[in-house]
Amino acid sequence: MQSRIFDKMNQTLIKTWSCNKLSDRAKGQLKYQLWQDNDDQSFGIALSENESSGGFSTELIKVEQIILTLQKLYHSAKPFHAVALKELFVGKSVNNASFLGAALVDQGVIRPHPQTARLLEVNDEYELWPLSFDDAVQQSSSPSESSHDIKPVSGKRGPKPKNQQSTQIDDSDALANVGDENAVHQEPI
Repeated sequence: MQSRIFDKMNQTLIKTWSCNKLSDRAKGQLKYQLWQDNDDQSFGIALSENESSGGFSTELIKVEQIILTLQKLYHSAKPFHAVALKELFVGKSVNNASFLGAALVDQGVIRPHPQTARLLEVNDEYELWPLSFDDAVQQSSSPSESSHDIKPVSGKRGPKPKNQQSTQIDDSDALANVGDENAVHQEPI
């Protein structure tokens, strides 16, 4: 089990993907993200959104840890349930492993077993998976990329745009000038 990485501090969001869930009966899609450490340039994957019901952990799972887990599964040469990915999470949601499994299927690292429903198997070239991130990193650093897709994460918040600040002042002035419905209003005699 990996140590917890709080709030993705010192990480840069590289890309967000959408994918289907593992079950054909499941509704909605999942979103997951690729993050890169600003110091050692290592990568991590985090689940970020479920379009339907079902909780999950948004903690960052280091790609190196995923590869080590897949290596064990690959060398066992047996199909596995997504629950085999459970050890990667600190969070205890029952959906964590299957949602990560769906993301890894989407990435082409694992695939559904061809003969047994609900089982997965590791693709032969799973160790090459991190090399595929080079394109995503280059796209995220290109000036043509939209700014909402690239979000450097830090512990500080930036200043609010002036139009929002002035709106807040206007709103508070408006509230101060609104009378209380329950107040007694008297006219001078």
